[in-house]
Amino acid sequence: MREIILALLFTLVGKFICSRKTYLYNYEGLTLNGLQEPGLARAGVRLSCKAEISGLSPKVYVLKIRSPQVEEYNGIWPRDPFIRAPKLTQMIALCLSKPFKFEYNRGRVGNIYASEDTPVTCVNLVKGILNLLQITVKKSQNVYDLQELGIGGVCLTRYVIQEDRRNSRVFMTKTKDLNYCQDKVVKDIGMAFIRPCPDCPLREKIVKGTAAFTYKLKYADTGALITEAVSQQVYQISPFNEPTGVAVMEARQELTLVEVKNEHASPPSMQLQNHGDLRYHFPPALIQIPIQLVKTKNPEQRIVETLQQLVQTDQQAFHGDTPYKFLELLQLCRVASPDNLESVFKQFSDKPPYRRWLLNAITMAGTIDSLKFIKLRIRNDDFDYIEALLTVSFALHLTTADAHTIPIAADLVTSPRLQKNPMLRKFAYLAYSSLINRYCSQASSCPNEALQPLHDLAAEAASKGHEDDIALALKAIGNAGEPASIKRILKFLPLFSSGASDFPVPVQVDAVMALRLIGLKEHRKVQDILLQIFADHSLPPEVRMMACVAIFETRPALSLVVTMANVILKETNLQVASFVYSHMKALSRIRFPRFYNVSAACNIAIKLLSPRLDRLSYRYSKVIRLGVYYSGYQAGVFGKIFLMNSPKTMFPTALISSLIVNYAGAVASLLEVGVRAEGLTDIIRKQNIPFAEYSTNRKIRELGKTLLGWKELPSENPLLSFYLKVFGQELAFGSINKELIQQAIATESADRHTLVKRVIHQIQNGIAGQWTQPLFTGEVRHIVPTIVGLPLEYSLYTIALARATASVTVKLAPLLSGNFKPSQLFESSLQLRADVRPSIYSQTVAMMGINTEYFQSSIEIHAMLRAQVPWKFDAKVDMKEKSFKFGTTPCREETEIATGRHKAFAISRNIGELGTVKKTPVLPEDAGSNILREHFQSSERLSREGAQRGASEIIPKKSSYGSEEELHHSAGVKTSTQVICVKLPRFGCQVCFYRRARDASVLKNTYFHRLIGDHEARLVLKPARTDAAVDKIQLEIQAGSRAASKIIRLVSLDSEEEDDSSPDDEVRLKLRKILGIENVFKVIDVEIRRPYSKNQERVLKYATSKAKYPPSSSSSSSDTSSSSSSSLAGKKARAPDQKGKTSPPKAKGESSSSKSSSGDSGDSSRSSRSSRSSRSSDSGSGSSDSSSRRRSSSSSKSSSSSSGDSSDSSSRSRSSRSSDSGSSSSDSGSSDSTSSSSSQAAKPGSRHQLVKYQNSSSSSSSSSSSSSSEDSKVRVSTGCRQTVEGTVCGKAYACSVSDHRWLCPQFLGDSKSPVLAVVLRSFQNDKKLAGFQLVLYTDLYSTRPRIQLFVSNITDSSKWKLCADASIINAHKAAVSYLKWGRDCQDYTISAEFVTGWFAVYPAVQLKLEWPRIPSRIKSVARWLYTFVPGAAYMLGYYEIEHKNPSQQAKLTVALTSPRTFDVVARLPDLTIYSTALGLPISLPVGPPALAPAQQSPIWNFFSEAPAAVLEHLKARCSVSQDKITTFNEVQFNYSMPTNCYHVLTQDCSPELKFLVMMKNAEESADLKAINVKLGNTSLMISSEKEGLSLIAPDYGIDKLYFDGQTFKVQVAFWMAGKTCGICGKYDAEKEQEFQMPSGYIAKDAVSFAQAWILSEKPCAGACKLQRSLVKLEKTIRLDGEDSKCYSVEPVLRCVKGCSATETTPVSVGFHCLPADSAATLAEGQMKLDQKSEDTQDKIDAHTACSCEELHT
Repeated sequence: MREIILALLFTLVGKFICSRKTYLYNYEGLTLNGLQEPGLARAGVRLSCKAEISGLSPKVYVLKIRSPQVEEYNGIWPRDPFIRAPKLTQMIALCLSKPFKFEYNRGRVGNIYASEDTPVTCVNLVKGILNLLQITVKKSQNVYDLQELGIGGVCLTRYVIQEDRRNSRVFMTKTKDLNYCQDKVVKDIGMAFIRPCPDCPLREKIVKGTAAFTYKLKYADTGALITEAVSQQVYQISPFNEPTGVAVMEARQELTLVEVKNEHASPPSMQLQNHGDLRYHFPPALIQIPIQLVKTKNPEQRIVETLQQLVQTDQQAFHGDTPYKFLELLQLCRVASPDNLESVFKQFSDKPPYRRWLLNAITMAGTIDSLKFIKLRIRNDDFDYIEALLTVSFALHLTTADAHTIPIAADLVTSPRLQKNPMLRKFAYLAYSSLINRYCSQASSCPNEALQPLHDLAAEAASKGHEDDIALALKAIGNAGEPASIKRILKFLPLFSSGASDFPVPVQVDAVMALRLIGLKEHRKVQDILLQIFADHSLPPEVRMMACVAIFETRPALSLVVTMANVILKETNLQVASFVYSHMKALSRIRFPRFYNVSAACNIAIKLLSPRLDRLSYRYSKVIRLGVYYSGYQAGVFGKIFLMNSPKTMFPTALISSLIVNYAGAVASLLEVGVRAEGLTDIIRKQNIPFAEYSTNRKIRELGKTLLGWKELPSENPLLSFYLKVFGQELAFGSINKELIQQAIATESADRHTLVKRVIHQIQNGIAGQWTQPLFTGEVRHIVPTIVGLPLEYSLYTIALARATASVTVKLAPLLSGNFKPSQLFESSLQLRADVRPSIYSQTVAMMGINTEYFQSSIEIHAMLRAQVPWKFDAKVDMKEKSFKFGTTPCREETEIATGRHKAFAISRNIGELGTVKKTPVLPEDAGSNILREHFQSSERLSREGAQRGASEIIPKKSSYGSEEELHHSAGVKTSTQVICVKLPRFGCQVCFYRRARDASVLKNTYFHRLIGDHEARLVLKPARTDAAVDKIQLEIQAGSRAASKIIRLVSLDSEEEDDSSPDDEVRLKLRKILGIENVFKVIDVEIRRPYSKNQERVLKYATSKAKYPPSSSSSSSDTSSSSSSSLAGKKARAPDQKGKTSPPKAKGESSSSKSSSGDSGDSSRSSRSSRSSRSSDSGSGSSDSSSRRRSSSSSKSSSSSSGDSSDSSSRSRSSRSSDSGSSSSDSGSSDSTSSSSSQAAKPGSRHQLVKYQNSSSSSSSSSSSSSSEDSKVRVSTGCRQTVEGTVCGKAYACSVSDHRWLCPQFLGDSKSPVLAVVLRSFQNDKKLAGFQLVLYTDLYSTRPRIQLFVSNITDSSKWKLCADASIINAHKAAVSYLKWGRDCQDYTISAEFVTGWFAVYPAVQLKLEWPRIPSRIKSVARWLYTFVPGAAYMLGYYEIEHKNPSQQAKLTVALTSPRTFDVVARLPDLTIYSTALGLPISLPVGPPALAPAQQSPIWNFFSEAPAAVLEHLKARCSVSQDKITTFNEVQFNYSMPTNCYHVLTQDCSPELKFLVMMKNAEESADLKAINVKLGNTSLMISSEKEGLSLIAPDYGIDKLYFDGQTFKVQVAFWMAGKTCGICGKYDAEKEQEFQMPSGYIAKDAVSFAQAWILSEKPCAGACKLQRSLVKLEKTIRLDGEDSKCYSVEPVLRCVKGCSATETTPVSVGFHCLPADSAATLAEGQMKLDQKSEDTQDKIDAHTACSCEELHT
């Protein structure tokens, strides 16, 4: 069988078509776009014709298309038929009727020829037909794979050949894998900055395609004849990478043999042009936007018409066609010639609305002609500054990058007019470099002519030394990202250019950053350069850190990552070490497929590094990682924040934040923002002290010369710079340097005042206008050919338009004087009236389908978002009176605030019927019912229900108002609607949210099927039905002393001219009445419990009464109650009931408090139920309360209050301590059963006391026990509810009896005036009050600071209030006493408490939150959020344990286990979350608990001083005590100072040289030391402290200096970080480099380091007889196999000439060695030895004391 097949194959090769015959085939090709499920809408097109193939020669054939017919499909598949398109057929037939010639040999199609005027679309259709004839046969195989050329490029193809010997036929099948192509035909637009992932697997690609061909061949005399060829192609796109959530494009072809004629074709009479091989050919310009079909003939006239339509619609509100009209204008500008654009511009240049629309369209067109037009306008200076800036930058960014546009763009950038404007020049160069990047990323090589303007800019800037131009050149070269620019960049890097070290650090950083994009193309070469920079310890740390960033962006291999880790192992700079370690750790956690290898390499490398680097504080440079990745959807976001610190500051000097987006394996650097700040401390200090002019400066400089190698630090140029990158391209950057700041400061204040005055006058004259601006037009297109020869396009278009109309008038009183000063504004009253209507409209279209200049057939998803805020208001601001008044009109008509809608359509357009667009929703509107939703019903039931149907149909449905949601299912359709309305009846408005959704999630539950359909959401502001019409809504804010009177005046509707000079007491009484304080704050009884003997307890009870509502007296026993009632009845006392009415007099013997008792019983029962729900053991207290009430006909105020108080407090105390339950129950029971009281009728306002001794051993409540150190505690019931007899109170608070203000919580309004009053009200035509008022009280300067807030409804019939009380109880406890709201603040309660204390043996803080009663809606939202807590805790690395914690309480405890670590425990309902050893960004002070002072300072001081204590702890301190020295960086070492020799302890090493502190051992005693401090002539303070003196000189950077003869301490300011030197160190947190000598070298040990800072003196004049000198090693060592003599490369202490050493100490020194027979001596090479290499290290004796008898004689 195999031999027969092989013989057949030999015959078939090259004999599929005979050149001597004519073949007539029927051809049909179609494409369909849509979802693969039936019953949904699709769009497609079908081409049918007859194809006649005749031979001209054995290898050349002619193809003629006969009777072409085009049909469109737009409907429900497969129900609806194809529809003929006669006009489209006529247009297609014009180009297909011409003959085509093609080469054909051995089954392979060669070049194809057509007439010169044949459109590219028709040529591609012919290529689709000829693609069926492309057959590659191998002579020896029947199953084989190969890369075969086709219309889609060279792709992997598999052949399978089978023989039907009975019918003499051969069946051939070939399949193409369109995902693996060597040379694929594809065109991407708008994706130049998206980096694909070629190594990612196929499953991560969202677009996949394949094609299958089936051939039937018949034996013939001349070979094999193709009788039938059928092909099918499928492209699917899955936006969310879901296997079943896909949209499909199906293309089919069928070629059937009809007739074979023995005819020979004649050559075509016309000239034919070669159109290449079978590969699909894209037209030179893709003019047609796939979402709109536009006629491009006569573009000038069409532009004028479209402009007029845009301007007309712009006069009104946004119309839905406005974005499409602008896109139409954009397309017309793309086809217009420069002459057309010039003519239109001249016509409308003096008409601003037309000019604005036209320039926006030309700028965004992105064609070479539009760029020529802009170039001409710039040359003629036709643009103003803003127009030129926006037009040039946007045009260069959006212009199509090709070989024709590059020279024009280069000429535009280098034009003289752009060079004159620095800002325009900067933006132009950045945009031009971005254009080069887009062009060179597509081309095989980047021409030097394109890069030459950037290289010339860099060379000119370097020669002139202009730092700003150097930065611009480097940033532009970095944007281009071409390897040809590497040589230019290396000129600015120190290791590769001798003069580069003179450039400042920002320039070097810019040079490294310029290599980032180049490294993506030439990663090996760039990695070698960056690795050298990274490994060089002499370079600035910021340059090395940026090199690290650039290396990791090139995706280094494991070997390179490990090399970097080895460099860090020997790193002495902790800034670099911390940065690299944190960067590796951040990269090790990335899950993006593109970074898999880098992540794995970093995960290995960090194991080589020390984990101590992870514990470094944020004083060191860090990399912070933020991000999430969903592997199922192959999408994620990854953000990195680079914090680069400097030794010269406590805070980061550079911050870079980047955001990377990963989608379907492709990565894009979406956004990057960088900010750099250095040297700003001098500006922040606002000091202008001439330190350089002081004599001290010269003295310190002279002393520094005695130190070998000492140099002052370079001067700082204050700089604040920033840059912005989008998609890896730098769009803008800027800097503010010292010169610019000085210019701004030097500007005359009169000029600034004149400018401000001019602006104010302009506003007073009124502002009115209308403005519309296209904000953004985005275009992303991916185009691949289909087997039919039509382009399949996936595209995304977004256009955003902003529109605003404004009319603003401003009045100032009094008017501004001629001698204007800005301070006058603070004494003026401003009235503002405005009508502003800003709006934004965004239209986004996602499209999949066919797009040609003749027709479009696609599936489109249209998404629209419109937001508008019409705002008409008037405002009045009085700065002097501290008042603000704002008024606006209520809702008069329905206004859509925001609308979002998206819907999927099947759309067909053709140029023959341009005004008609066939649009069918993908989800059919009239879908039938779902069979699964139907139910079987018997005939009997139907007949019975039929009789009742008539009556039921006339019953109206109950209308529901609020939130409603309905779900409906139909065939493949899920519909849901939702309406949520929030009424504001007092203001005549309501806000409604409408949502409607129809999707196909019933078919398949995928995100893509949910996206398909019709979704709409609206936020609408509507008028609400009210009892009275609302005329105006007003918001008034009053601060200061007039706040109280403002509330009284507004609520009483008095005139504003009313005198506010009423007495304070009267104002406060009015305010209490308005706020309803009587119902919120009314303390009925207070129990003071003082421990006496074992069986005694003293109880003090206080009862209060008000003049307006005198309370009725009662007792716990029936007898006393009866007598009290009679006495009250005799005096005709009236008690208010719960509605505020006075109760009628009662008969004698009847308890006047019976109604009150029942009310209290109900309240206490509710309290008991809440207590029982909290804990079952609380039932004792509740039962005793209820039983005592049942035994008594009435209950006294004391018993009811006591029981209520005990019940509520016990429920709280038992939640924290179980031991309180018994005592609370006994207290409650005893007080109810045995307590009695005698009282008499009280006068209004009187206060009575009843003191009773009682045998009881009850313990104090939890509130009292919390501060048991005090002798007496007061338990005050709060949260009271007003009843007939008085108040039922709840929570207990602990207060000190020694404090006379122990009745807490008290109303601050009794002693304080409100500091802020806010009233929001509506003016109604019935003159009734409606709205809300807010009053704020503060008492911040007492020993217990307190804030109270009250919000109440000013409507007469409402008692709704919100009350909040925040206070600081003591120095360890700050608690929000409560947050209550509802009727008289009693319905709902939330309380919080913040306490400091100890957790185990560690200082800790605890936050406790309780919510006894909260609304159900808040509960439901909280439960929903609570479900995410375990998952979030797991992701953050916290531990979880299920615990039975209180259901209405949460506690968070944070314990500081060390200055840099803390533990956290969160106790939530049913769950406990904890973690240990968490890191802190900064170091905090940790010490033993401080004892409470005998006399407490104000509590507010404690909390205000806490941040200062943290900052004080962060300040650097240096101390010397005996021989123990502690440096600024907290490095400790022992050092014995030589006698009589001054050491530089610390000094200012900046160019200012502000201070110098020296120390030496005193001659009088070895235990005493002497210091010498040199300062300039400025203010300082010297005072005695303890046994010594302290010096404070803040202007010089010395916060405090203390010295007592033996101990020395100095503390310097924050801004001195990195600027000090001496034995105390540099204050730069670099502990590894702490022993830095004056020469800059690192000493081998502490002694060498300290001795290097000895100030040498003249041998005869000075007392110090020591000097530093280079020495020779006494012994001969053998080095490299030969004897060597060695000399020290560092100076060693030696006695001066004529003195001998009496004391020595060994020090470690480095030596440079020479051959032993070398003639060099120490004297000859002494000046150069410090520059030699260090060959060995050894110890040598340094002199520390000298005997100089010879000098004295």
